[in-house]
Amino acid sequence: MLIPVRTGELTSLSPIAVEDAEAFRAAAEHAGARAASYYFPRLYFYGQSEAHALRWERHAGAILTYQIRQRKVGSQVKSQMNLFLPPFPFDPAALRHAVQWMRDFNGDRSGRIIFVEEGQALRIAREGFAISVRGEEFIYDRDAVVALRGAAFKGLRQELSRALRAGVVVTRPYTRADYSTCLALTKAWRERLAARGVKPEGYTSTLACLAAADRFPPSLLQGLVAEVDSTVRGFAFGGPLTSTLGSHYLGIADPGVHGLAYLLSHRLMAGWPGLTHFNDSDDAGRPGVRAMKQQFRPVEMHAVFSAREH
Repeated sequence: MLIPVRTGELTSLSPIAVEDAEAFRAAAEHAGARAASYYFPRLYFYGQSEAHALRWERHAGAILTYQIRQRKVGSQVKSQMNLFLPPFPFDPAALRHAVQWMRDFNGDRSGRIIFVEEGQALRIAREGFAISVRGEEFIYDRDAVVALRGAAFKGLRQELSRALRAGVVVTRPYTRADYSTCLALTKAWRERLAARGVKPEGYTSTLACLAAADRFPPSLLQGLVAEVDSTVRGFAFGGPLTSTLGSHYLGIADPGVHGLAYLLSHRLMAGWPGLTHFNDSDDAGRPGVRAMKQQFRPVEMHAVFSAREH
């Protein structure tokens, strides 16, 4: 087990708990957040890892979320503090407070801001940070995707039809009874990517979500499984990031059932009629994932950056 070098210095910072969900959602709403990294269950499950725990505090009315990354260097464990997100709602005094935290903890100016959405990039640059592009996130018009009207959605309609021809296809809510089967699907997904030399981003977070999704109310996180001829062949999770924007948090489907990943995404979004848009995160640099997400006809490609002190 990895033990932080400076555990005692973190006592004023709190681990992210399920009970913090409303505070984070209210702050994200106030900030007008649109990036996938603000979705509270994503933050919670990511922060469960010993290798990159998340801690948080309030300062000047803003939420500050810190990443404590640990890695082995020889026989020692080295700890690095980064700011996971800019202060939200944004406040320059809160950012300066966080920068001082990182400098004191790290003993240098190596701290970074891991995720900076495009609406915050200029503000962060004005505070003395160098900005680098991380990628783009796909944002869909939920109603248009669910309706599937017009030539633009012809390819998506075809993919959904392919999935429904695979057998008797049923989608239903995820329960703890599905854990073992979904765990096996997740491990198979990791092995497929590893065989192609691709790092399976989000693997540990997916395991954490499968094990503890029931800690969250359905109003914040819902899981969906797809059965084909009574066998679970895929799953997806998501929920509201703000009052109008949803997050398609994660999803894995057996590639042997053509079109199933499309069907899960479509039905996940259909289950949230009160939301107007959905953020489907980025494509992880994989052309196949990008091609799939383009079939949902994104109405916005939301740029995400990282930042480092000059």
